[in-house]
Amino acid sequence: MQFIGRLTMALVLFLSGLRLSATLMTPLPVEELTQRADLILHGTVTSQTCQRSPEGRIYTRVELQVSEVWKGSLTTNRFSIVHSGGTVGNIRTEVSGQVRYEVGEEVVAFLVLNSRGEGVTLGLAQGKFHVWQDKQTGEKFARNPFHGVREQASPGENPTERLTLQALAARAKAG
Repeated sequence: MQFIGRLTMALVLFLSGLRLSATLMTPLPVEELTQRADLILHGTVTSQTCQRSPEGRIYTRVELQVSEVWKGSLTTNRFSIVHSGGTVGNIRTEVSGQVRYEVGEEVVAFLVLNSRGEGVTLGLAQGKFHVWQDKQTGEKFARNPFHGVREQASPGENPTERLTLQALAARAKAG
């Protein structure tokens, strides 16, 4: 009887571990993101919808109101970005490490173009920089998981590691 209990416990632990996931990312320098990108856009997210592809895969379409093109060219000031995952009805698909955009968010997006001419964010979450404004100085800053710091720095974060939007633009345009 003790053997069956141990076997059951081992099986439960094994099965519970199957739901765990992690994403290991090698940080990409801004210069490498720039080199790999077809487009680099600065703008504001205006909408986000989740859809199914003809193959049945769930994906998210993000509409961007473009204020500046740092690399590449556009014929309009609106652009679509797509990425895997999202919620359609009561079915949710998640991709570990995937980028997340929020309606109303100001961003800089490093993008490659898919076969339909839509943007795909480089390096999952690495190719999107959230733009924020310092309330005291009015200066704009950018951050992603590996570059820049959050608006409210955590203990141990160095505020001198802030990445100004102007410095990010200069690095992106120089590449």
